[in-house]
Amino acid sequence: MSLARSPIPTLGPPAPDAGARLALAVTDAGWYTTGNLFRALDRPGVDSLLMHCCDFVNAWNAGRPPWRWFGRPLDRQGPRLWSGDLVLPPGWMKRFPGIGMRPIRRAIDRWRRLLPDDAPLALVMTYPHYRSLRDLVRPDVQVYLNLDDYGLYWPSRADDVDRLERRLVAEADLTACVSLARAEHLRAAVPDAADRVIHLPHGTPDAFLFDGEATGRPGPAPADLAHLPRPLLGYVGGLEERLDWHLLDRVAEEFPDASLVLIGRVPALDSGPWCDHARRCLGRPNVHAVGFRPQETLGAYIRAFDACLIPYRADHPFNRACCPTKLMDYMGSGRPIVSTDLPECRLHAGRIEVASDADDALGAIASLRFSHFDDGRERARIEHARANTCRAVADRLLDRIEAIPARSRRTIPA
Repeated sequence: MSLARSPIPTLGPPAPDAGARLALAVTDAGWYTTGNLFRALDRPGVDSLLMHCCDFVNAWNAGRPPWRWFGRPLDRQGPRLWSGDLVLPPGWMKRFPGIGMRPIRRAIDRWRRLLPDDAPLALVMTYPHYRSLRDLVRPDVQVYLNLDDYGLYWPSRADDVDRLERRLVAEADLTACVSLARAEHLRAAVPDAADRVIHLPHGTPDAFLFDGEATGRPGPAPADLAHLPRPLLGYVGGLEERLDWHLLDRVAEEFPDASLVLIGRVPALDSGPWCDHARRCLGRPNVHAVGFRPQETLGAYIRAFDACLIPYRADHPFNRACCPTKLMDYMGSGRPIVSTDLPECRLHAGRIEVASDADDALGAIASLRFSHFDDGRERARIEHARANTCRAVADRLLDRIEAIPARSRRTIPA
């Protein structure tokens, strides 16, 4: 999950600013969405450190040789932006966090020595387990950024994760949830902290934001899609179990002259109902699973789609709790969007089509086709994306952090 970059040695120490300062440490920023959010920050007086942490196994699987695992300096990425890339022993997060997270604390300490002494430290924690890091670092402000229902990540330890998360929410100065469903869940689970839990959806990265005029027409197809017949019905994301493969198979069957384009790594399909549906779908002649494409190129692919699909299973617990990252990526393109009935997507029902079931989804695509894939809402989607870029969302979070008075900050248990 590391997003390390080459050092920028020509940058000097941060320039002094009038007014309040803040040192913002993010643990961790390994997901693209988190990295995009905090790299967009550009506020005088705010210095940021984005930590990227993984264990030996994940580093090896990512193709990183062992001699590059240790001794890496902090990477200066901009006047006020640093990143730290750490490879840690197995068990560092869940089994032995008090010991395993000490290298992260040391990296934060090294970074803080580069900054003015009076800069208060805000620690942004993206997993409940970083509560142990908080106890080591003892920040001035503690923020929990909830991205998913983490109990679903570790089903055998779901109860432990839930208890740890409730403790962190109760103790944090601010909890920001990317999905409304998670915000409502945590408000109900920790009622004493309800006024400190906010809904902060994902923003649109600049690379996904269409900067032209609304025309109602898709952009040109990238070279590797240019030979495919239109319409291009596109999906970008993981090709995994939580996709509604039965729906995708029906889309390919109902629109045989369309090209169903799936961008994402194609998994090994073993056994099980979803694998059977996936194999059947992927075997159709008008289904094109083109594999992984770099993040910086995805905007052009999405803009080329006649319609963008969010074909997640509406009954899947993960999908019901999440804020699909592709929602705002698609929104930035202006292209029509058809989604299954997900809670977070319902919040955008005036800008996108939210289908109640498979027949409704097929009807929505047929209606778009009849209108030549111009639903009259392109401008509304682009304007919404421009008002909710990653920088705008990051600024909202920073406004909330800076608004926490020193006298009301939560006391970290001894």
